[in-house]
Amino acid sequence: MIRKNLFIVIIFILAVNAGVYAQNAQNAQELRVGTFINGSLKGGNEITYIVRPAQAGFLTVETSGSLDTFLEAYDDQQRIIAKNDDGGEGYNAKVDIVVAAGRVYYFVLSGYDEDTSGPFRIIASIRPMPSPTPIRANVQQSGTINRGEDQWFSFRAEQNGYLVVETTGGTDTYLEAFDQSWILLAEDDDGGSDNNARIELIAGRGKTFNFRLRGYDNATSGPFNITASIRNLPAPTTLTTGTFHSGNIASGEDYWFRVQTGSRGRLIVETSGSTDTYLEVYNDSYELLDSDDDGGEGGNARIEVSAERNRVFIFRLRGFSSTTSGPYRLFASME
Repeated sequence: MIRKNLFIVIIFILAVNAGVYAQNAQNAQELRVGTFINGSLKGGNEITYIVRPAQAGFLTVETSGSLDTFLEAYDDQQRIIAKNDDGGEGYNAKVDIVVAAGRVYYFVLSGYDEDTSGPFRIIASIRPMPSPTPIRANVQQSGTINRGEDQWFSFRAEQNGYLVVETTGGTDTYLEAFDQSWILLAEDDDGGSDNNARIELIAGRGKTFNFRLRGYDNATSGPFNITASIRNLPAPTTLTTGTFHSGNIASGEDYWFRVQTGSRGRLIVETSGSTDTYLEVYNDSYELLDSDDDGGEGGNARIEVSAERNRVFIFRLRGFSSTTSGPYRLFASME
């Protein structure tokens, strides 16, 4: 009973937070790039701003004045991107994020604590993206990271595959991966050997990915090596709607399935059983459409996608963690 009540409380909290976010977004003030807004904060209150960048670049939103401010940045999917307390001058907050053209971003401004109140000015500015250095598969690039600076690289996939980009050397590196529209896909700190960064992505043939490399913090500097490699994806198993596939998940392994819709509607693919599963769905160009952990019963994954007639979807199934293993049953249906 305690566990059930705890689950209900968690759902309630998530619902309240989602409602608060939606209300704040609805009441957001437009903050145009290259302009500023003067305002006044009352203790314990928040003010939400919406920014619609017309170009990809580094978007900076910051406050000025004597007020001790706090800023949070969100994307249009309610995901927090960044937060900051004293990154600007004095006690002012400053957020600097990579943005894509045409996307919507929200910034929630508050005082450092509930007693903070007074006047402020908030400013939005943007600077263009750099030109990334192209890297080729299995060809090592070397360079030096300077304090507080980042370096950009791009990779164009010549085949569908598992793309791995990683650093080597003695410098503590941090890596971010973006698609060709500058939408953040993944980030990593110490996923490689020692303090090196490592990112693995599913790459569709002909797709370009951009990578931002920097030191772990503003004080980090030193030499680095960066390499990209790509290996083939397995041929997906055909899964017909109205049927299921049974198997066993091995630790650290993933399994691919191809589903072609026969009619228009909602395609549902889900697992059943006691194994904690994770699902991703891609289109036939291997562009990620959605992912799910526990959308089904218990620890089972479940994904729904809108589908036209004769559409092909690719599903990637794995355990929730690299150590998860056990039997599963995968089922596809149309509604």
